[in-house]
Amino acid sequence: MLDNKRTTLSLVIGALVMASQAMAQDVDTQEAEDVFEGSASETVEEVQVTGIRSSIKNSLDIKRDAVNVVDSIVAEDIGKFPDQNIAEALQRMSGITITRNGGEGQKVTVRGLGGDYNVTTINGRRMASEHSSRDFNYDLIAAELLKGVEVYKSPVAQTQEGGIGSVINIRTRRPMDFPGLVMQGSLKGIYEDRTQDMNPQASFLVSNTFFDGTFGALLTGVYSERTLRTDGYYGSGFYNEGAEDWMTVREDVDGDGEFDPDVDNEYGTTLPGYVQYRNWQDTRERTGVSLALQWRPRDDIEVNFDSIYSAYDTNGEEYQISFVTYDEWWTPGVPSVGDLGFDDNGLVNAVTLTDGAMVELLNTSVPRNTETYQVGTNVAWDIRDDFRVSLDVSHSESEIRNTGDNRYVVARGFVDEVRIDGSGNNLLPDITMDPALSHTSPFGAHYSYNSGNTISDAVSEIRLDADWAPMGDLISSVKFGVNYGDQSKSRLTFASENASMFSNGGDYFEHYPDFDPDLSTVEIINGLKFFRLPADVLRPPRFDDFLDGEPGKHPLPWASFDYDKLMAFYESISPEAAAMVRATYQPTQSFDLGESTLAAYLQADLETEVLDRPLTANFGVRVIETSVNSAGYSLDPDAVRFEQDDDPDNVTGIKVVGKMADYQYRVEFQDSYLDALPSMNLKWELNDELVYRLSAGRVITRPSIDSLKAYSYIDLNEFELHTANPGLEPMRANQLDTALEWYFSDYGALTATVYFKDIESFTEYGRNGVREIDGYEFEVYSALNGDEGAMVRGLELTYQQSLSDLLPAPFDGLGVQMNYTYVDSEYDNAERRQEGLPFVGMPKNSYNAVVYYEQDRAQARLAYNWRGKVLTNPDAWGGPSWDAEYGQLDFSADYDLTDSFNLSLSVNNITNERNWGYVMRPEQVNHLTRYGRLFNLGLSASF
Repeated sequence: MLDNKRTTLSLVIGALVMASQAMAQDVDTQEAEDVFEGSASETVEEVQVTGIRSSIKNSLDIKRDAVNVVDSIVAEDIGKFPDQNIAEALQRMSGITITRNGGEGQKVTVRGLGGDYNVTTINGRRMASEHSSRDFNYDLIAAELLKGVEVYKSPVAQTQEGGIGSVINIRTRRPMDFPGLVMQGSLKGIYEDRTQDMNPQASFLVSNTFFDGTFGALLTGVYSERTLRTDGYYGSGFYNEGAEDWMTVREDVDGDGEFDPDVDNEYGTTLPGYVQYRNWQDTRERTGVSLALQWRPRDDIEVNFDSIYSAYDTNGEEYQISFVTYDEWWTPGVPSVGDLGFDDNGLVNAVTLTDGAMVELLNTSVPRNTETYQVGTNVAWDIRDDFRVSLDVSHSESEIRNTGDNRYVVARGFVDEVRIDGSGNNLLPDITMDPALSHTSPFGAHYSYNSGNTISDAVSEIRLDADWAPMGDLISSVKFGVNYGDQSKSRLTFASENASMFSNGGDYFEHYPDFDPDLSTVEIINGLKFFRLPADVLRPPRFDDFLDGEPGKHPLPWASFDYDKLMAFYESISPEAAAMVRATYQPTQSFDLGESTLAAYLQADLETEVLDRPLTANFGVRVIETSVNSAGYSLDPDAVRFEQDDDPDNVTGIKVVGKMADYQYRVEFQDSYLDALPSMNLKWELNDELVYRLSAGRVITRPSIDSLKAYSYIDLNEFELHTANPGLEPMRANQLDTALEWYFSDYGALTATVYFKDIESFTEYGRNGVREIDGYEFEVYSALNGDEGAMVRGLELTYQQSLSDLLPAPFDGLGVQMNYTYVDSEYDNAERRQEGLPFVGMPKNSYNAVVYYEQDRAQARLAYNWRGKVLTNPDAWGGPSWDAEYGQLDFSADYDLTDSFNLSLSVNNITNERNWGYVMRPEQVNHLTRYGRLFNLGLSASF
């Protein structure tokens, strides 16, 4: 099928080139336009940004001139991007909210849709991603490498398909954006108030044109280091009737370590079953380089070469301490619970854990070592005044390398007493331990899980586009072309074979008679059996001032583990068992996925007048065939054999002959689907200031990678077969935008947009038939295209104005930017509608407010970003979980010391806001995190 597609592509390219040559005539050539690769339907004039107001004007020009619905951010000078991070800059736009990683913006949600629902391109070309999904991490690309970002909220036939939410295009700089030789650089110091570290960030840009301005070269580079620290709380397992009724506190009345079923001693609780505190520390190092070459050998030919490279390494470690407030089935009577407190509803809001209260210490780490690059070449030829052809070829790769470096290590210790009191007015319960836990306390080995994924992604694209301007009275241009794309994503998974080998004092060794463990370090600690950890495995606390600024009593800083010494201890007990704890390659959890697309589009741009006022529009259709190839290990149900099992605990009475892994084989699946995506965008200039827009189109989002990868397994308890479904088709939607925009000055506008997205169906996980396996019927479960979808509707309001004409000096440098977004969703499914839950990650209300000042050499900006509560998991432990509303205040200012040198200062999260969330109701807090403030002081130069 792939060869057939390439043959078809070659024939289409040949036909288009022959058509262009047949139409060539001896006429004057027009000046080569700035090609926006795969986005807007008309050329956008670029305005050099020299200040805040000029940047606003540039963005407004792009929004006003485009026929489709577009928002943009532009920064011409290096280091002048309005935020330190692309995601944080995007959140200033209407309809966009972000998620954070350690307080730093990382992912975006557009009009309530995030993750796989958005497509990210660089210079119009798809960018490879380190994700095993289709999502994109915006902290991967340094802001200093960018010229601007554009968010296309309504579809155009010429643009990339695949985003029901939006297409986000990141633009890099080109040498002919600058007049001749330009050198720019910046040096910054970044101070994190929680780590109290100052880290460097440096960037440079060198650009020049040669040979009478016909050739240009531009090189940009950036290097930064950061240290981050977050202090947090996590709670899971809440007593909520109808959700988790069994999550209750049971009191051991007579103190014998057992519960008497004849005594009424079981109570509902507002406290979570697991109470956990976390300190996370991260070091981040980022290197980015961008090289652009531009050549105009003749007035009618332009050649562009663009490249970008990013290396991003993080090495975060998290130190956790947790307490269990309920009785687990495998440890009856632990913990012993007493001294209960009750709220007005009769629910437990305070407990004391006694008789050797158990405390768990957890160390986790998820290092991230990523390299990403993209190279692309575009050749545009104005064959004649009214006909242009361009060829664009690009390739991108991304890889995150992890062969088992993730750690999840748990040890168990004991103190005499732990008091957990949630009866106060603070968000978090008060915690006291007696005696205080230290690194010299007795600890026993419990769980050591090592894992990691090496993910590789490669994207290759070739596009041939033609633009014919027939100079007619109605049709201003006809655009058509073909695009071929090929993407391959693979994941190599590494994991421990048995992370519990050293739990329960060596009980697991009974299953491995060939091992000869040294059991001399086994001790009974508070009634439970453990391998006692040597003193040198435990390290003193590596932080202080835990949860500084958060009211209440919090645990004193606690110990952590030396991982290498822990593994050496395991080796001394049993080298064979230690090998099962170390991560090894897991072929059955790995996969390869290929996806190729062949698209053709036709788009007509119209210019006319209605009631003597200009009306421009584009009508088009994009047709795409998508082919999927999925390979990996999967269960062969026809080969599975069962036998009778006399174990009385086995309620099914059968078991698999041998091991389930014996029936895993390397398999490959193929499938394809075809989509036709019509679109229409209309812009009517009601007068010189007022613009009306109407846009409609059909859009798709392709199935998630997790739904397409090869896998399958059998659940014998439920007689279920769970399997992949590479034949999934995309989610499809119809959308409509209507807008009224008032551009009352070069720096001011008031706009209102109403939009609707009718999503026809979702990819869901559910029952997908019945299959017989060795004489037994199993229900098949997989991802499938559901029959019901949802409606998303929203309103976006924006207002921005320079007050220079309204206020006297020196206040005439003031200006404001504000936007508000309302978005709501309603599922077609009656049961989901009854639940009344929105989409995951969709805030119903959000707004941004910016006050800026620009006068002579000085600029300053105060920005506040707020979003309402967000659903994070409709099926969390105890009920739906939410992120509470969140607002953040940021400040930035700079001053031109001379015409060449500029001093800047910025502060993120001025008021030291916390991020927190809850399950079902706000008093059931399930997470709280404090990131701290970020200070940035820099000096930049331009020559």
